[in-house]
Amino acid sequence: MERRSSKPTHNPLSSVEPWNIVADGYTAELMAWAEFYASKALELASLPSSPHIVDIAAGPGSLALLAARGGATVSAIDFSVAMIANLWQRMAKTRPGLVDVHVADGQALPFQDSVFDGAFSMAGLIFFPNRATGFQEMLRVLRSGRRAVVSSIASIKGSFAQVLEAMSIMVPGMPNASNNKPPLSDSQSFFDEMTVAGFREVTIHTIKHIETTPTLDEFWRATERSAAPVAFLRRKLGEERWEDVANGVKKHLRETVGAGPYEEVFTMHLGVGVK
Repeated sequence: MERRSSKPTHNPLSSVEPWNIVADGYTAELMAWAEFYASKALELASLPSSPHIVDIAAGPGSLALLAARGGATVSAIDFSVAMIANLWQRMAKTRPGLVDVHVADGQALPFQDSVFDGAFSMAGLIFFPNRATGFQEMLRVLRSGRRAVVSSIASIKGSFAQVLEAMSIMVPGMPNASNNKPPLSDSQSFFDEMTVAGFREVTIHTIKHIETTPTLDEFWRATERSAAPVAFLRRKLGEERWEDVANGVKKHLRETVGAGPYEEVFTMHLGVGVK
């Protein structure tokens, strides 16, 4: 078997700006999706009772707060100050239990070796500039015999794929869903990178989740607020240019999807490895 190691990448989603821009909308619109996959990740981790876990690139805490409510002690880190602010706000409302929060880089975790019973990164580590370092840091802080779970986006289909298609038509050079595969969308590459990093017994689980929004207006409002590629492009283009792009995207959606409902098909890989 050929083993491939990850090289530093230059995906715009590797930088903090898109996540700071989208943090409030992400928190408002995507918790059902995020918590669905977080619950699957926690099941796959086979955690002991009252575990101490780390959530890397935790965002607004979809996994961290779910785990804390289940009795875990959680260390949650993210490099986005805005995402961490949303996590603090959610903690203040729900009082989930033992969660300590850090603004930090997942490629240089602020923890000692072998201190966690589980390590997680939900659609976060995949965007690191250097995934190999991210995997190695995750392995370093795990206790021997414990599991890490990392998620990646296997495919983008349904209404959001049409958004990306329309934006690629409206904005020259903008990639679309068919010619720009998400990081580690290939299960073999995912397996190889976790194995090269030093994880044992690596398995890749592919799980589909479908969400439906009743109307175009509701779908587009949520997408503008919560989708990092969309929000980042809006900031980059400016409001005047963005209005033209948004109108073009909505026209494309009316022609391809219609008035609604709008179905988003999320397929994620969950990679599990043992230290």
